[in-house]
Amino acid sequence: MARKPKGTITIFGCYEIDLDKQGALIRPAPIDTSAPGDYGADPLGDGTFRMVPSGDVVDYEERCRRLEKKGSR
Repeated sequence: MARKPKGTITIFGCYEIDLDKQGALIRPAPIDTSAPGDYGADPLGDGTFRMVPSGDVVDYEERCRRLEKKGSR
């Protein structure tokens, strides 16, 4: 008989699934806001993004570059 995995896994880089609860609990993974730099971005609807928390307005490539440095989504 196969053993069931235990613990928590992260999917899509930002959601945690609690395997001990058989996947019944899916929650956003915690974000370390104490580290310097941006950790998120809000789309503005014209192809640009406002970075969080800096507030800089950047294009998609710059958004990806900044978030990639943090290991974010």
